[in-house]
Amino acid sequence: MKQRIAVTGFGVKVPNGGDCSELLQNLLSGRYRFTTKDELTPGGELLVVGEVTGGLGILDEKEHRTLPRIAKLAICTVSEALEMSGLELDDQEIAIHTGVFMGTTMGGMTPLEEMIGLTAAGRFKDMPVYCCGLVHYHSLASAVTSYFSLNGITKTVTTGCTAGIEAIEDAVMYLQNGRIRTAIVGAADSSNNKATVYGFGKMRALPFGQAEAAAGSPFSKNSKGFVLAEGAACLILETEEHAKARHAVIYGYIDAIATNNDGESVNGHDPAGRMMKQAVSRVTGGRVPDYYNSQAMGYAANDRIEEIVSRELFRHSVPLTSIKGLTGHPFSASGPAQIISSLLGFRHQFIPGTIRTDRSGYEHLPLVTETLLQPSAEVLITSHGYGGNNACVYLTRE
Repeated sequence: MKQRIAVTGFGVKVPNGGDCSELLQNLLSGRYRFTTKDELTPGGELLVVGEVTGGLGILDEKEHRTLPRIAKLAICTVSEALEMSGLELDDQEIAIHTGVFMGTTMGGMTPLEEMIGLTAAGRFKDMPVYCCGLVHYHSLASAVTSYFSLNGITKTVTTGCTAGIEAIEDAVMYLQNGRIRTAIVGAADSSNNKATVYGFGKMRALPFGQAEAAAGSPFSKNSKGFVLAEGAACLILETEEHAKARHAVIYGYIDAIATNNDGESVNGHDPAGRMMKQAVSRVTGGRVPDYYNSQAMGYAANDRIEEIVSRELFRHSVPLTSIKGLTGHPFSASGPAQIISSLLGFRHQFIPGTIRTDRSGYEHLPLVTETLLQPSAEVLITSHGYGGNNACVYLTRE
């Protein structure tokens, strides 16, 4: 019999959620604030983006200049999660049986853009000696491991927006086969830069020159694209046996997880959502969740698939929500952030509402638009991303 996988801690740093406490307050109130920039777009058009505001404490100091921003964001969330979990990593028995699994979509794209600028200008002397570490994807998990002086399994998953959930899937497999007892797992992305904006702008996935109301409005045909955002999110996962042996508080369980690929194109997806439906069916196993925490982010191609899942698998009978109107879309961190929003919901007995939507074209959905103050025990989490990858988690309270 497979070990149950418990969540004993979590941490977050996303727009309008600089930590779990702030995210909780804003999930309940619906308050938010995004930034408008004109220096990232090709014609100086205004663009709404999501930023993590405020400093990063000791990580802002000179001694940590060798770390890319994604690693610093991740370390902040790991610190918050570890404090919540009560894990003592200086306990050698725990340290040697702890794995680190982190996901990222864009990796060190922002410092890479800066390094390419220096290279193109022939400014070799201005290149920092640690430039390779700033741009390497694996600096993410490696930085977490080195910061907390761990020596075990360390992996960075680099797929697409599903990378955070896929990192969780890897961690779950290692936990269930007994290789480790504890996992530090999550994701981070920080790619509010020209290269990313130009790329997604070409796909018409970003709302150039649009008012905030038309930017990243989930489940609305009036939304002109998603809100590009940065962020990180982390979970502490343990086998139930290990968590109970050390009398840890268990906030929920990763009951089931599934990933697959549409098999269509590196630049596209299956518009019928066939493989996403298969992944959802696999994790639900005939069960009906209390609600469905979707990846819907105001990008039509994604939101339509979420609508298909709601219609064809649940006949629009399961309440549906999205937190992207609050957090924007922080790529790989989006899935873990959705999980954390539902864990907060378990703990404080609420279902997060979908803010910043007029529901245009989706009026038929059982969409939760205001925070519901009621308990929940089972939640479906969905994510999909680059190259046709799909990922689902079935999260339970007990």
